[in-house]
Amino acid sequence: MFSMKKEKQSRQSVRKNIAFYISLALCISAVAGAAWNTYGSVGETIEPETSAEESMSEASAVKAANEVSGQNYENSVKDESSVIEISLQEESNPEPKIDKTKLVTVSVPEPSAQQSTENSANTKVSKPIAKGDVIKMYSPKDPIKSETMKDWRTHNGVDISAGDGSPVHAVLSGRVKQMYYDPLLGNVICIESNGGYELFYCGVTNTSIAKEGNTVTAGETIGYIGHIPSEIKDEPHLHLEAKIKGEYIDPTILF
Repeated sequence: MFSMKKEKQSRQSVRKNIAFYISLALCISAVAGAAWNTYGSVGETIEPETSAEESMSEASAVKAANEVSGQNYENSVKDESSVIEISLQEESNPEPKIDKTKLVTVSVPEPSAQQSTENSANTKVSKPIAKGDVIKMYSPKDPIKSETMKDWRTHNGVDISAGDGSPVHAVLSGRVKQMYYDPLLGNVICIESNGGYELFYCGVTNTSIAKEGNTVTAGETIGYIGHIPSEIKDEPHLHLEAKIKGEYIDPTILF
């Protein structure tokens, strides 16, 4: 009985000791937390004072330097960032390049009235017979039957209907290169035109207005409808041939 009582007292003593140490630990933690908060508050309060003191020291040093040199020390120090900014602006705006082609002006004289008239005449085109129609086409490869010659032969020109004695006009402006008589084509007037064309007006009367060496303009009358020996059985017409560089071409492409 005594032993059980003693054991009970021992357990109560241990519990009291544990409670004491726990309380002591809590007190120590509370004191440490309070001390840490106090230290942080003191540090925050002291730090601005130190910055203010440093600022005052720097201001005093600048003032003393100004008094010794007689110049404004603060203004004499350039802000490097502003210098860099200015340099970048200058490089971003290079000097404009001069377009030399715009400095050269070429004045082209306007053609005179005489030149304009000549150019207009040289490019003018006229029909050889004012109201004539093509009655026989250009056929340099496929033979066409000839009623007069009673055979089949190629046709190196075109036949254009016209009344007997009707005026014949120059298709293009040019120079009368040659006038001659051909046994098959009758009286022929050859006119060399601008662009290298040669036109042969065949079957005109021998009282032609054109003369060798004369210059004629497109639409000018160069003669009148006569007769073509190799095509005498056909209705009255003009036989017209055209060449360029010595080769026959279809005359109708010119008018």
